[in-house]
Amino acid sequence: MLRSEPKKEKIEGESRQKSEAPCMIIFCAFDQQMYLIELAKRYGLNNYINLVFRKNFSAQVLKANMKVVGNCEYGLVLYRDRLPKFRNNGKMIFNCIDWPRDGESEKIHPTQKPVELLKTLITIFTDKGDVVIDPCAGSGSTLVAAERLNRKGYGFEIKKEFYTKANQWLQEEKQINKDIKEFGFQKSKMEKQQPTLWTI
Repeated sequence: MLRSEPKKEKIEGESRQKSEAPCMIIFCAFDQQMYLIELAKRYGLNNYINLVFRKNFSAQVLKANMKVVGNCEYGLVLYRDRLPKFRNNGKMIFNCIDWPRDGESEKIHPTQKPVELLKTLITIFTDKGDVVIDPCAGSGSTLVAAERLNRKGYGFEIKKEFYTKANQWLQEEKQINKDIKEFGFQKSKMEKQQPTLWTI
């Protein structure tokens, strides 16, 4: 995920910052972290924060020969010289974040991230109206999270199957937002829940 680049305005010889520094968040395997940190430096992303995502379940649970199973995912916050903005509302932000289960969203992509987890990250590092970019959009869950939080989301996906399903999901989310603004409730959900009337 990326935020839009900061813009500077010059007013009577003074430089003023319009927005704060952007950052990039990458989900990766534990042993990929050092490689990605070094790679990011080539592109001016000289600083990082390690992230650990703690699950209350494990994909390795069926491996009977293992006494200790992995239940964590890993990630990095990459940024240039200035710290990215943090919107923590006075609370301490830990680099170990709980990974919520997502039982309501359709499983579109094998590495699909939970919308609530992405909402947590977007809320911490962006403000309403900021730009969120997912260059490997997959299921589109990042864009759905951005839509739910009133951010401008842009994504890219090369696999047509994932693109089609992700785009459909995102359009449904946009319709929900439109319904709420226009009617004050999710019209499409109400229509699905209409009772069937039977005559006797």
